[in-house]
Amino acid sequence: MSTDVVSGELFPGKGREDIAKNSQYVFPFRHSDLKRSTRFYFKAKRIKQRSFLNALNFRNFISDHVYVQAVHTHLKEKFLIVVSPGACSSGRVTMTLPESSLLSFADFSLEALLIDNGTTVMVMDIDLVNVTDRSFCAELHQFGYAYHSRRERRFPCRMVDAVIHAEDGEYYGTLSEFNASGLRINLKDRLWAGHDAARVPSQPITIELFRGCEKLFSGPSQLIRIEEHSHTVVFAPMNIEQKKFNERKFRNTRLALVPAPQAVFIHPFTGKNATYDICDITTSGFSFLMESDCTTIVPGMILSRLQVVFAGGLSLECSAQALYLKKQRGNLTKAGFLITDMDPVTYTRLFNILTRADDPHSLAPSKVPIDALWEFFFRSGFIYPDKYLSLSNNKEHFKNTYKKLYHDCPDIFSSLTYQRNDQIYGHVSIVRAYPYAWMVQHLAALPMGNKRTGLFILRQMLNYLDGFHRMPSIGMKYLMFNYRPDNKFPNYFFGGVCAILNAPRMCSVDEFAYLTYRLPEEETVVPAGCTIRACNQEDLAALHEAYHRHSPGLMIESFGLEMGDNELRNSFASRGLKRRCTPHVLIRDNRRVCFFIVDQSDQGLNMSDLLNSIKVIIPDPDPQFLPWRMLLDVISCLGKEYRTADIVLQVFPSSYLDKAGVRYPKKYCLWIAKTSYFDPYYDAIREMTRFSILKYFKSYIETRLGLRK
Repeated sequence: MSTDVVSGELFPGKGREDIAKNSQYVFPFRHSDLKRSTRFYFKAKRIKQRSFLNALNFRNFISDHVYVQAVHTHLKEKFLIVVSPGACSSGRVTMTLPESSLLSFADFSLEALLIDNGTTVMVMDIDLVNVTDRSFCAELHQFGYAYHSRRERRFPCRMVDAVIHAEDGEYYGTLSEFNASGLRINLKDRLWAGHDAARVPSQPITIELFRGCEKLFSGPSQLIRIEEHSHTVVFAPMNIEQKKFNERKFRNTRLALVPAPQAVFIHPFTGKNATYDICDITTSGFSFLMESDCTTIVPGMILSRLQVVFAGGLSLECSAQALYLKKQRGNLTKAGFLITDMDPVTYTRLFNILTRADDPHSLAPSKVPIDALWEFFFRSGFIYPDKYLSLSNNKEHFKNTYKKLYHDCPDIFSSLTYQRNDQIYGHVSIVRAYPYAWMVQHLAALPMGNKRTGLFILRQMLNYLDGFHRMPSIGMKYLMFNYRPDNKFPNYFFGGVCAILNAPRMCSVDEFAYLTYRLPEEETVVPAGCTIRACNQEDLAALHEAYHRHSPGLMIESFGLEMGDNELRNSFASRGLKRRCTPHVLIRDNRRVCFFIVDQSDQGLNMSDLLNSIKVIIPDPDPQFLPWRMLLDVISCLGKEYRTADIVLQVFPSSYLDKAGVRYPKKYCLWIAKTSYFDPYYDAIREMTRFSILKYFKSYIETRLGLRK
């Protein structure tokens, strides 16, 4: 029952023990509170008996309660008693006490029934027909009154535990009522002894609400009053817009879709179903409008399961948190939500809907037309003659792998295209390469009329990653991209990102020598005086140290070698694909002279087999300590696992091969960034997708002169 119509202290004095024991079922009451309140203004309206009966039957249908207004025969004071209504079809009604109530109607004189709808209180006088200790039957009068409040409606709730983090310690209780501007909490075990509500506290008090182990709310609140001899406290949640991320110049477009999707969820406080029309949405969040006097959303509220339902019935599940409430014109309030988690499949579906609504040529398709994709790879020059020569012998295997990737692996792989009908003009894909690292690959574009499709697809990729990396279920801590140092555009863009972040622990580029090695047909053994083993924790620590001798970057950290590859292996295996990553160390004369990261995947997962290769990390790149011939013998032993005639080697640092006089056809740069640092620099990175011919040639010249690393 809302305390807007409940006054006085609860049960002071002697002779009230029986009522006090049933405090959850009986409340002190003054009828004048309905007409004139010190805090609120109520307006009365005459109602018919039928309207009251309909309201009673609805309460019976949802197994909810109403109140009977009664005068205690000994105390001569008025109370409201909680009763359960029976089904009724005429003016005669039956009411019973809840099973756990210890009250008796014999102690009271019953006068009227009262239904509290939050903003409206309906009152109907009654004439008793018969009364027992636990129930009564009465005739309703022909007319009653509804008292309308201008205040926000209050909503009752049950089984919500509260933790109050006050200056003098923690208080525990239960949430009994709430609205957007107030939380009424009944305390347990301990009376309120904190600061007085009459003075403003030095710091806001943090309130946390739980149902079982599930957190429903967390946020700062202001104490506004103390009630019932310090048994109850009322807090006002501070409607301060929570800034989860920095303000940006470039933001994903907020779209007002027609028809509007709906946010459907079970309200965490009331346990009732709620549905709202979404007025704008991005991959990061959404907002909807509510009537201001019936607002059920509290800033800081957590929705662990929410469905975004689109026209046609497509439903996407996510979790979300309320960030703010903003008054709008008329009696409307806008509630803004942040999407806090979403799995990769659902995220890609949401992005596809939104990016197509913004630009009909932009897609994140669940099934890419494979024939059109292969044609695009050849037309764009992404598969150039030398590359095709290297993969032509396994082209059927490549086709099967790509069919799986582009049709059946949405949890570990996704692609973005820029296309007109079934003609592809731009493409980029992203694959889960390591436990917490995703790799961007296959970035290619062709002109579509006057459009610079390459910039469109790059911008599309940034928009996609903007929300993708924030989702805990996706597990993206690192983003990586491989490119040739003589490839002008990737060098301009990704090298530019490194320059913007300007911190190797945030973003780094490492250069590998890339070559293909034909495994010998004869049996090969580890050279005498050498041993090779899978890395233990001490070896991995030594690997980090060896890498940092040559680079302050993120490469070894991003591979996540300490956690093993079981989960990664199982994710790919469930889709009929292979992915493994095992580190080894070569010991010679009790020294760790070389580390090997044996990456295995299906051929074609990456067209240059960068995820199906052996990365060779050499602490001391001096061939005297590690002769090239000896290294090849060890590689030949490890290469047996690939069961192919040729394997790809990536050697770091490349200076080792230079000193050994070994020629290699090309180099690859491995660009890695920590995604947690993206947000503060997102605008600067996005600015790079705005084409400027002067900036482009400036970067190109700096690269050619060796001024840009």
